[in-house]
Amino acid sequence: MKKFIWVIVATAAVVFLVYHFNVQSKNTRLENALASQYSNQLTSASEKLITLSESIDQTLLFQDKEALDQPLEDVWRLSSDVRDSISSLPIDHETSTVWMNYLNRIGNSASLVKEGKIPVEEWQKSMKDARENLISLSDQWAFTNRNGGKKDYIVASFVNNKANKENDKNWKALGDSVKAYTESDFPMTASETDKQKKKDLQHIKDSEVTVEQVKQTFVKLFPELKDATIHITESAENAPYPFYHVQFHKGIRIGYADFTKKGGHLLSYLLERPFDKTTISAETMKEKASTYMKSFGYTDTEMVEYRENHIAWHLAFARVDAKNDALIYADGMHLKIAKDNGELLGLNAMEYIQKENIGDQKVVPIDYKEIFSGDFTIEEERLAYVENKELQQRLAYEVLTRNDSIGTHRTYIDAQTHEILHTEKLP
Repeated sequence: MKKFIWVIVATAAVVFLVYHFNVQSKNTRLENALASQYSNQLTSASEKLITLSESIDQTLLFQDKEALDQPLEDVWRLSSDVRDSISSLPIDHETSTVWMNYLNRIGNSASLVKEGKIPVEEWQKSMKDARENLISLSDQWAFTNRNGGKKDYIVASFVNNKANKENDKNWKALGDSVKAYTESDFPMTASETDKQKKKDLQHIKDSEVTVEQVKQTFVKLFPELKDATIHITESAENAPYPFYHVQFHKGIRIGYADFTKKGGHLLSYLLERPFDKTTISAETMKEKASTYMKSFGYTDTEMVEYRENHIAWHLAFARVDAKNDALIYADGMHLKIAKDNGELLGLNAMEYIQKENIGDQKVVPIDYKEIFSGDFTIEEERLAYVENKELQQRLAYEVLTRNDSIGTHRTYIDAQTHEILHTEKLP
């Protein structure tokens, strides 16, 4: 009998331990999921606060009422978005209420300024402190950088704050919340995204070229690959435009190039190979890029931006209008150049080949003192074509301004109507 009782007790203990282990494992998995969810929520809220502070900066940048209209609208909308984010965060009620009220006052004030019920000067005076407070809060919420980004910090501060009562209802509710977050968003597939970016190239009037002509063009543009193994195929019938796909292989180098069937224009180029640890200078890189652009016949372009990673430089070019030297950003081109020796690794000329159809537009002189507020310095000024809200290409003044209080901004102002087309804050 004693042995029988001992067996029952031992069995019960094992069952209990297995049950306890399963519950703990389940809670740990849920804890990890919650930590990930709250980390994403906090990061999103932090990013929205930064965007809101940048929109407030734009309301401090301008004094023209029409120029202020969109930034004030953005402040009102973004303050509402941030309030929604705060309401979903697992923070104590008192803190949540204080910040919800603070953001509500910012949003309402922006709306009243837009309606002319609060003077612009009064708004700009009060917002100088508000923007600093928002940036400070954003820094506090950048939890991916707090405490080394450890999960334990988020769990201790947020998960346990929400689920410290340790009852089944709380855990079930939180589990349902995680599931809802997981299942709520389904991003586009790569092919769907690519399809959105492509436009028809039917406007090209050139005659169609043959496979042999494309091969000759390829060797002319890339003489270092003249003895490479080359294989050329045509695009599928359902492609957005007809093109030739050239695959090549030479030693450690493999890649491809695409050419339009009409005219044999180079659309894109990509090369892959191992990289050395040497690095050429930025000046040499620019000289190499200039040489490539000239050899391809893209002499009506200007480099507008470049950035780098550990293996390559990525350069952006824009077409320059022959009539007024204005940059046409929509007619862009991108190069990828190796950092070890300056070899061309990639090219995308699709936007350049599409070529925007731009009409004539008047250029009306502008007084920047009527547009911008406070003390500002014009660092750079030139003409450029950019899209307006109706997606029309408009000739604009591209102005780089510096203000000691709110930093440096790049602003595009319609050259004819003086409408603010776009403003961005620079690092």
